[in-house]
Amino acid sequence: DDPPPTTTQPPPPPAPLPPPVSLAATYTDLVAGTINSPQGWPAWSGSGQPVAGVGCLVNEDYHIHALVSIYKDGVRQGLPDNIGRSGCAYELHTHDVTGTIHIETNVPKKFTLGQLFALWRQPLLASGTAGLPGPIRFYVIDKEVLTPYTGDPGDIELAAHREIVIVSGTPPATLPKYRWPSGI
Repeated sequence: DDPPPTTTQPPPPPAPLPPPVSLAATYTDLVAGTINSPQGWPAWSGSGQPVAGVGCLVNEDYHIHALVSIYKDGVRQGLPDNIGRSGCAYELHTHDVTGTIHIETNVPKKFTLGQLFALWRQPLLASGTAGLPGPIRFYVIDKEVLTPYTGDPGDIELAAHREIVIVSGTPPATLPKYRWPSGI
């Protein structure tokens, strides 16, 4: 007797790629009004103790700003205001819901997205970030160039006028190109 013929199943189709994301051609002012959703995270509180190498502000001889934008199903989420401003003013902190990260130190220092999320006490993973489900996609906007980021998101440097975009679910088709307010 011959063995019954074996049938092979074709491999499953690859997972669909997320839709492409592009950067807008025109500028949008970066103001609290650019937030299209209510805050979704609890208020931040801290003890004044160093967190992941981020300490309390000694003095403000060095002051730059980065931007963190988090999108859930195409809608920009407002970060909690005053992350890093309880117990002391930390070297990394927010003042409002725009996602502007204030980096204020006594000497120039480099900080990363991972340090910000450690201070915020939120997870930062491709499988889920700040309570949002994965897969999470990361992008960096630097000097008006949008680049997907596939490495460890915790390693992304918070640099002057750099925007870090975090996307959960369906991304917006076009990301705003923000005009930084005067003096920032």
